[in-house]
Amino acid sequence: LPEWAQINSIEIHPFEPGGVYIAATSYKSDDFRPYLYRTSDWGVTWKKITSGIANDHFTRAIRAAPDREGLLFAGTERGIYYSNDDGNNWQTLQLNLPVVPITDLAIKDRDLIAATQGRGYWILDDLSVLQQTNATVEEKQAHLYTPRPTYRLTAGSRDDEPGNAGMNPHVGVVFHYALAAEPAPETEISLQVFEASGGDPVWTWTRKPPAIDEEEEEPGPDDPPDTRVLSADKGLNRFVWDMRYPGMDRFEKLILWADMKEGPKAVPGSYRAQLTVGEDTQDLVFEIVADPRSGATAQDYAAQFRFVIESRDLLSRTHNEIKKIRQLRTQLESLQSRLDVVGATDEESASLHQEITALLDTITPIEEALYQTKNESRQDPLNYPIRLNNKLTSLMGTVDVGDARPTSSAMMVKSELSNAIEAELGQLEVVWFENVPALNSRIQSMGIDLVSISDE
Repeated sequence: LPEWAQINSIEIHPFEPGGVYIAATSYKSDDFRPYLYRTSDWGVTWKKITSGIANDHFTRAIRAAPDREGLLFAGTERGIYYSNDDGNNWQTLQLNLPVVPITDLAIKDRDLIAATQGRGYWILDDLSVLQQTNATVEEKQAHLYTPRPTYRLTAGSRDDEPGNAGMNPHVGVVFHYALAAEPAPETEISLQVFEASGGDPVWTWTRKPPAIDEEEEEPGPDDPPDTRVLSADKGLNRFVWDMRYPGMDRFEKLILWADMKEGPKAVPGSYRAQLTVGEDTQDLVFEIVADPRSGATAQDYAAQFRFVIESRDLLSRTHNEIKKIRQLRTQLESLQSRLDVVGATDEESASLHQEITALLDTITPIEEALYQTKNESRQDPLNYPIRLNNKLTSLMGTVDVGDARPTSSAMMVKSELSNAIEAELGQLEVVWFENVPALNSRIQSMGIDLVSISDE
């Protein structure tokens, strides 16, 4: 170490008693070489640790990761370096950081914060990948990194096009997975998330195949979410789960004034993730933690989740029943229009017409009670009263806000709406299990051929 070198930072070794790192500069003496040293015997002897750092990148700061032995970060006159082997070898960690003097570094909650000279503060979100990377991991064909504990926040989401402003971290669980090579197109790749109690996966995401047609249509607003979203690039890949469960099932051209397309937020606790690449499968456990600023208890989170998931499931049942109603109506109206040419007598035809009309008159008011069938545009709910599914969706979205348990009045309204919906669905049970089979038996007994091919 030069005689007049300036000791710019001192970092205590977080794992080794008697261990210390120092960063020194001598640029005021026209010496721009890096000076980093390590001791393990309370300063009796020192080892220079600058291999890999450019010879004119003089050093201002050195910091050690508190939960990964041997992971170091160095701030130099022209950017940041990192070492996985206690400083024996260094690599650049510049990413999108401008070439700028790094005057100091800090590690906070697995984030790396850099103070620069003239370019503001910079934060590298989530050091989990660097902390977990080692020789064993690098030799694997596929590896899923354990996400750091993720706070369940109600803050806004990340903006990926902020212009010249900074970007917030992703709001959600960030999964990183590394692939030694890009898998073949036919290789199965999936990422699944499970509750700690097991059961079916909360979500299953797969990679999206390349588009066959350049004019392939994008999913519409009423389409279910496309879960084929995983990337499969050689090297490091990232996927962010927003901590939401799947939303309610929908039908074509569903229009709601107070819509909610997401499912409930995951409650704080342990979850399991599983990455599958071909025949290779890896499981790990990760944590979602409560916002420390929130006063909600575990019981509050559970009550909110239960309210939303029960509402979602009832709405899914409702919308699937509406799909069935519309399928039945289409078939009945088609049957009515063809009865005159399928060989029925006038009396039989009139009787069957009457029975079909009665069935249509049964299912139409049920559908209209469940959903406002006059809605054709986003503004129509202003002109026509909302129905049961819209009322329950609005209530579900209100209770989903924040971290509070549902109020007693919300529970009462949910019970009232749920009972009304169940009453309508109960009438449909009669249609599906009594009326439709009876109609089919009537048609079969009449020997009517529903498929007619004319020579004309």
